[in-house]
Amino acid sequence: MISYFKNLKRSDYILFLVIFVISIIMIRSLDLLYIETQVYKSEIEKREIKSDIIQATRGTIVDRNGSILAESMLTDTLGVKSTKIFFEENTEESLKKLCIILNKKYSHFVRDLKNKEKKKFIYIGRHLLPSTVKKISELNLKGIGYEKEFLRFYPEGESTGNLIGNTNKEHIGKIGYEASFEKHLKEQNGKKIVRKDRNGKIVDHISLIIAPKDGDELKLTIDKRLQYVAYREIKKQAELVNAKSGSVVILDTTNGDILALASYPSFDPNDKNSYTTEKERNRAIMDSIEPASTIKPFLIAAALHSGKLDLKDMFDTNPGYKKFGRKKYKDTKNNGIVNYEDVLIKSSNIGSILISQEFDKEIYHDLLEYVGFGEKININFPSESGGKLDHHSYWHATDEISHSIGYALKVSPLQLAKAYSIIANEGIVINPRIIKKQSIRKDKKQKYEKSFSKVKYVLEKVVEEGSGKRASVKGYSVGGKTGTAEKYMGGKQKKYNKKEHTSLFAGIIPIIEPKLVIVVVIDEPKTKPNEFFGGHISAPVFRKVAADSLRILNISPDKKMDYQKQVSTMFENLDNYTLKTPEVPYVF
Repeated sequence: MISYFKNLKRSDYILFLVIFVISIIMIRSLDLLYIETQVYKSEIEKREIKSDIIQATRGTIVDRNGSILAESMLTDTLGVKSTKIFFEENTEESLKKLCIILNKKYSHFVRDLKNKEKKKFIYIGRHLLPSTVKKISELNLKGIGYEKEFLRFYPEGESTGNLIGNTNKEHIGKIGYEASFEKHLKEQNGKKIVRKDRNGKIVDHISLIIAPKDGDELKLTIDKRLQYVAYREIKKQAELVNAKSGSVVILDTTNGDILALASYPSFDPNDKNSYTTEKERNRAIMDSIEPASTIKPFLIAAALHSGKLDLKDMFDTNPGYKKFGRKKYKDTKNNGIVNYEDVLIKSSNIGSILISQEFDKEIYHDLLEYVGFGEKININFPSESGGKLDHHSYWHATDEISHSIGYALKVSPLQLAKAYSIIANEGIVINPRIIKKQSIRKDKKQKYEKSFSKVKYVLEKVVEEGSGKRASVKGYSVGGKTGTAEKYMGGKQKKYNKKEHTSLFAGIIPIIEPKLVIVVVIDEPKTKPNEFFGGHISAPVFRKVAADSLRILNISPDKKMDYQKQVSTMFENLDNYTLKTPEVPYVF
């Protein structure tokens, strides 16, 4: 064997070495090709093949006509991917320009980034407008990147702010209908397997794991046009009289659809800086108020239903005040001897108390319960008020008196609107609804028909010749009732503040063939003495809201003679007017 190796030539050694090297290479190649392929393949897949979220969209909220009240928009969110690159490869000047664009203080901006430098992606600007993104791209910054995020947008702003509500950063409903219908509106993101390049860009879609599901649409009975009109007018009047707050409800008497629930003050859900807990409250739904004289039509209806009251019955209210028990009650003036119509028209407290003593309190309580006082309407709104109506067995003598003039019980403006819609429909109960797909909630029974029919007739007189004159709308029959409640202070003596009031007006229009009930409430108006009454403060708001609402809904005047007279007067007042463009319709 040794002699064999001695006889080998140098070339043989070289050949042997070459064969050995080639063998090693071939063995290694076969190992890489057939044995370690799966190992390297799995390593590559770990780097390139990843799961990716498929973003679904939160459900849209729309009004009765399909106009958008809340929708989700895909926007760009800016972040820093590497703080080292960001600070080393960008000039201080360009970073300061970025801070100006993002409305950030440079020193705070730098400090915050350095505190979060261990994070992979640091958010520095969320939900940016396209114009903002364009300005930032012109700076050619290094170490930044964009992510797509949904932004909830509310086209109607503050007019629907405390009704629709808003969402938080995670796109979860926070208040209003955004919160109460979270499950209905909530989207379900999907999941897929994709291949990404080293820059994180998707280059191939491999498979779908979970399909995305967008949130469901929520259609409300609200009409955004009427909502805007109601909010505009309540805001204008509340600011004019320096009131604490105000609300307007517009209800369709034919089907119970809630057309507007405006509340002031409100906030713009598109502007987080405009939000306060005070502005979040939708007072049309959440506030409980003592209805004051707006309760009197129900007292009269109950008295008529009892059979103990007739138009011939007269009540002596002289000399404008009377003592019942230990307390003295008064009217705004001496109304003398009145019948039940006069009690409503002149809004006599003394007359109301005298009428309440003519019949059983149980009848009055049952009627109030029938129209919905003391019971939630259940429109799926957070913290909806159910009001307060104690059982008649708990009423003492003073409670009977208080109930007759609208105290010792509480209602929300929405509950009051429902009650007046029952007057409008002469005893038929159509429960208000705000979700359009819900069926019309009309009760089969009808009670107090004759009583409410008589009351409805008197309510028209209240507007024509009584305390509600400022609520009249030319060309239309209007019925309604004013109310002015002193604010309850509480305490052992259960006193009321004679300097702070809630001014109300509840009306039906047209009164002959009712279409709308509108309730206006203004809390704590700061006015001159004797100008805080509902007829002065809230009735004018009713008139403006009603006039615009009727025009928008294309409801024709039912008092055509008055309407024609109004138009004729307009023409008579035109001095030497020449119609130069006769082809233009509705020029006047």
